[in-house]
This record gives sequence, C-alpha cells and structure tokens, in this order.
Amino acid sequence: MPAVPDLDLPVPSDPDLLLAIATVVAALGLMGLMTGWVEKQLSHVSLLAALIGAALFFWVWETDRESFGWIALPEAFIELVARVLR
Repeated sequence: MPAVPDLDLPVPSDPDLLLAIATVVAALGLMGLMTGWVEKQLSHVSLLAALIGAALFFWVWETDRESFGWIALPEAFIELVARVLR
C-alpha cells in the first residue's frame, strides 16, 4: 500500500481533547449506524457523525504520525481526567 503523502495540515491546539471528542463523536455515529442497520433505515446524521469522527482522527494522526499509536487514545482520556482533577 503506498504511503499517504504529507498534507501539511495545521496542528490542532489540543490533540488530546480532539482525540477524546473524535472518539465520542465516532462512537455515537457508529452506534446510530448500527441501530439504523438493525431497523433497516439509514440515519444521515449518524453517517455524518461517524465521518466527522474519522476525519478528526485522521487530522490528529496526520499532524504527528510518529507519536500516534494505539496508546495515544487511552493517554488522551487519562490526560483529560487528570486535567479535571487538578
């Protein structure tokens, strides 16, 4: 598979917060899509939410490819909880 070229996107001001938001939005979108699949209806809002969540994940990955991995997501949630507790 060919490598994804560098798109030179602007760096988000708070990638941890953006990862947490992307996770919640994508999860709600995917849950809505699964519900629509069971009910045999397509929810356009759920599809849009899932695509926005995926785009946010891609944005965070694109700006810092080397440090983004599977551990980045739990670290983002832990960082946000630590911010709240401070």
